[in-house]
Order: sequence, then C-alpha cells, then structure tokens
Amino acid sequence: MSPLDDFNFDEAMVDTGHRSNNKRRLSDKILAAFNHAYAVGEDEIANQLRDALAANESEGASRPGRYERIGYDPIGEADLWINFVKARNGYRIACETDKSDAAASVICLETMKDAYRRWSMG
Repeated sequence: MSPLDDFNFDEAMVDTGHRSNNKRRLSDKILAAFNHAYAVGEDEIANQLRDALAANESEGASRPGRYERIGYDPIGEADLWINFVKARNGYRIACETDKSDAAASVICLETMKDAYRRWSMG
C-alpha cells in the first residue's frame, strides 16, 4: 500500500488554502458549464453537458465509499436553471414586444423572479 492510497486531494487543497471546505465536485463543474451554455443559448452543448451530468451522478451513486451530499440534486438544479432562463427570455420578449401591455411585462417579471428564487434556494 502506497502513501498515495490514503491521499485526499480535497483535504490537501483545504489545508494549503487553495480551496474552501466547500468541496467542488465534477458534478458542480459540469453544472456550472451547463448553466453557462444554456444561458447563452448553446442548446446543443447544454444538452450534452446535462447528459454528462446525469451520467456522472449515475456513475457516482454506484461508487463504494462515495461521499454523499445530502439534499444535493444537480439534475434538479439544472432543471430549475432551465425554468429561470425560459422565464428571463419570456420577460425580455414581453418588454420588447408588448410596450402597450404593461400588465404582460409585470406578469413575466413576477414569473422570472419566482423562477430565480426557486433556483437560488435550490
């Protein structure tokens, strides 16, 4: 058995001040990339990243000794992000096209705010 067998990269990064105690996992990084791709309209890339996120979560669930993060659902967070971006896009369209219908813009704004609240609390 090598000393590297017991080496924990995340703990070493925390100990040396290169990372906080919040462990950034591969799923976090894929989710961040997905969020960006989806927000800027790169739908094909976003779909591939969402598939990669699902595959990573599926594979990770079967790994023995995996550190479980209670309540963490990256696929659910991706879905909440999709809802927010759709609501944001709807608000933009309402503001651009319905100049005479302030009520439609207000409804779209409230929908966007609600979607953002759900995403940010997710």
